[in-house]
Amino acid sequence: MRGDKKESSIHRIQEVELEDVEMSRDYDVIKTLGEGCFAKVLLATHRRTSTTIVLKAIHTELTGVKDFYREFHYSYHLSPHPNILSVYSVVFKADDCFVFAQEYAPLGDLAGNVRAGGLPEQACKNIAQQLASALEFLHSKDLVHRDLKLENILVFAADMSKVKLCDLWIYEARREPCHEDKVYVASLYSAGVVSNERYHCRTTADCWQLGIIIFVCLTGCPPWQSADSISDPAYCAFLRWQKRRTTKVPPQFRRFSSRLLRMFRRLLEHKADKRSSVSEVNKYLKDAWMERKSPAATAVGGGTSSSAAAVSGDKRDYLNMYLDHGDEHNQLSDETLVRVVCPIGSNPWENVLCLTVQSALVSFLRTCTGRATHPLYCLDRSTVHAL
Repeated sequence: MRGDKKESSIHRIQEVELEDVEMSRDYDVIKTLGEGCFAKVLLATHRRTSTTIVLKAIHTELTGVKDFYREFHYSYHLSPHPNILSVYSVVFKADDCFVFAQEYAPLGDLAGNVRAGGLPEQACKNIAQQLASALEFLHSKDLVHRDLKLENILVFAADMSKVKLCDLWIYEARREPCHEDKVYVASLYSAGVVSNERYHCRTTADCWQLGIIIFVCLTGCPPWQSADSISDPAYCAFLRWQKRRTTKVPPQFRRFSSRLLRMFRRLLEHKADKRSSVSEVNKYLKDAWMERKSPAATAVGGGTSSSAAAVSGDKRDYLNMYLDHGDEHNQLSDETLVRVVCPIGSNPWENVLCLTVQSALVSFLRTCTGRATHPLYCLDRSTVHAL
């Protein structure tokens, strides 16, 4: 049928001829930009044209040729969008790898640009607007990215006026459960736990992950460790507020304006059928997002740059949220101050170590809530590594 999306060229995976190329003959590899189990990304110069490009080399022993054709096909045909990484018509096989060429992002990925405390509000709005545009483009073609994270967003301008989405292992949107050969791993960005490799490929998955990315860009930390209301008190508190079972805004969201809270409530809706589309972001770009200046410590995994910081205000409320998860009588008073050192590095995801620190701290507090006073505890970097 003419109107069937399967007949659309974007959904017909084209197989291209893979020429065997000796990479060292045609390219000068400058350095390795990144490497994982399935692929490595190389910065290289094409000798004949002196053009600097990025070569994505996918290991043949872990990826079938059909899967490679699929990734290259979608990456190439979607790259004309200004906020999707450009992929060139250069594809070959070399050194037990399937290889294709793409443009170079001189400022790296977003993970290397987001620092503790987050980015300026306008930079975050720039990122949100561009990602929403790229995702709207994908969704208009019934495609889902489903792996949005800081590492898959490349930066071309320091003020974030130009960012691009990459790593397009694209899925077709469908409402019924589907099964894929590629293993899907739940992460900090996931809307829920995926089991038995059966899940729904919906555009709303991208909406959730976009919401998490905006939060991380604003704060430098994730809002929770996992979207599990049973095991993660931070998410449990958010879910109670989102379902309007309480009017108390979760500690990690208190720095935001009422308009931004409304946007998060819609993007991070627990039920996929009720979750808003990515275009929701555009309604809030002209609004103020930050209600007041707040230290990064108020978010899960956050911390301060000083060697020890007193736990008070929102931070104390955050610890209380853990303590009263199952026992409302376990509370920290104003006089109960606990000092925690959270190692902050250039990569904001080091802050996730603080989850381990706080877990150990909460375990201790549970054992001494019946005492009149509590000792001051300082956990240094060596203690963190020992946990």
